Amino acid sequence: MIMTTKTSTLLFLNLLAATGCSDSESGGIADNRALYQVSTLTGTFDGSGGLTVDSNGQIYVADFGDQIDDADGTTVSKIDPITGAVTEFATGLDGPSGNVFHSNGNLFQANIAGNAISEITPDGDVTEFASGGLRSPVGVVFDGDGNLYVCNCGAASIQVITPDGTSSRFVENSLLNCPNGLTIDDDGNLYAANFNNGRVIKVSPDKTVEVFAIIPGGNNAHLVFSDGVIYVLSRQGNQLYQLDLDGTVTLIAGTGSPGNVDGSGEQASFFIPNGIGVSPDGTKIYVVSRVVGTGSPLNPVLVRVVSLK
Repeated sequence: MIMTTKTSTLLFLNLLAATGCSDSESGGIADNRALYQVSTLTGTFDGSGGLTVDSNGQIYVADFGDQIDDADGTTVSKIDPITGAVTEFATGLDGPSGNVFHSNGNLFQANIAGNAISEITPDGDVTEFASGGLRSPVGVVFDGDGNLYVCNCGAASIQVITPDGTSSRFVENSLLNCPNGLTIDDDGNLYAANFNNGRVIKVSPDKTVEVFAIIPGGNNAHLVFSDGVIYVLSRQGNQLYQLDLDGTVTLIAGTGSPGNVDGSGEQASFFIPNGIGVSPDGTKIYVVSRVVGTGSPLNPVLVRVVSLK
């Protein structure tokens, strides 16, 4: 399905949420939750989109909006990793979700409702970087040459945008079932987390597409590569998993029950976790978790911290 308007984009997302198929289980999952500790960094704020971290350790969270079928968010918040203070970083976005920093210090923000990528300076100034070929863009990641890869949730594809803004289709495949989160390993392999089922899809530099892993819960959020492993959130399963590059799946935090309880990885809980990032030193995993029982279906949220004990 190819969408050209904001209305059709949101109808597509609503259809996914209501009728998507799912991979509910994956065998042979290890459990290392006892090794991790979960705490809460922030108070509540609106931040239902993606999370990323800059080179100085500051955290940035986009607000997709209040409901899955109405991506009406417009802001990106900045969070101090020490105090948890939340301030507005940029506004004027159009359903912002996935985001990533360029080596030049600018933030590149996917606008799922606007079908465009924005570039945001450290001062919060927003300009459009690219829009060609984008259909409900979500996850974004740079390779070592400065090319930006973008998950097209609405077109079962991944787009590539060169540093000069030229956009072209990198790969299109039915295994990409509303590709949501996106990350890249040291060898240039892309990993896309499907929103519409539990599969993580690997796309090699030669464009080979294959199922890399299946995450329990049937509905993946964002994911991030750090220090040789991938961290991925099960959005419906309310849990955090680690993926080794050999495909081994390990549960590292979350009871699976909705909540925001702090404590060991075995005791802690999340609710509709979505955005995820890692501190520059690799010692902390940041997770955006919905607050239970208040507000809209997707907001407000908290930023949680997952670390080794």
